[in-house]
Amino acid sequence: MKTQHMVAFLLLSSTAGAQPYLNQAANVVSVSGDAEIKVIPNQVILALGVETRDHSLSTARSRNDTAVRSVLAAIHSFQIDPSDVQTDYIHVTIHYNNSSDTVVDHYVVEKSIALTLKDVSKFEALLSAVLEAGANHVDGVEFQTTELRKYRDEARALAAKAAIEKANDLAAAAGLKVIGKPTSVSTYSYGGGSWYGRRFGTMANVSQNVYSNAGAGANEGTIALGKISVTASVSMNFRME
Repeated sequence: MKTQHMVAFLLLSSTAGAQPYLNQAANVVSVSGDAEIKVIPNQVILALGVETRDHSLSTARSRNDTAVRSVLAAIHSFQIDPSDVQTDYIHVTIHYNNSSDTVVDHYVVEKSIALTLKDVSKFEALLSAVLEAGANHVDGVEFQTTELRKYRDEARALAAKAAIEKANDLAAAAGLKVIGKPTSVSTYSYGGGSWYGRRFGTMANVSQNVYSNAGAGANEGTIALGKISVTASVSMNFRME
């Protein structure tokens, strides 16, 4: 700790991201605490794409419609609620001949399907089925928890505890003590999902720890669900004496 006449700083070894601040003149200490909870996901959102190309627009559309129907049939074979399946993106592109801006070379027809799978144990089997059925793009995979509010509350409580402990430690180091309740509190929570990537969307700023069991056989699957992070940050101001 380095002490001056008016301001003292103390960098603590903790999970807090922000540096605590002690204002002895105003007898106020400002601190923040962070907490992170790792959660096993219990549902997954999968975004699939079907792309077809042909010199004829009608042929490209027909082939695309056939492939999409096949993909939807594969999805429905997993008893997924129809309300959890949605056509997410439709796009038709004209590609012109390199030697001319008016002569059409071919058409590209794209459709994407977004679905929510509420039994994550079926994820790998579902993914294999839709790829075999005709999906040729995997636009996004997001593992989620349906108990996000519960885990955010837990993370926020842990972050608040960390902030209170830090305030007491900092005040004690300065020869003071915290009095009463905090004079101000602010909080921020994030996380609860994890994007593997999405062609037509924005990647979420969350993290995931993906791991697999060492020595697992090939017949045990090749996709590890891992855990998703639910994080909270709490900032507080306390009076001291």
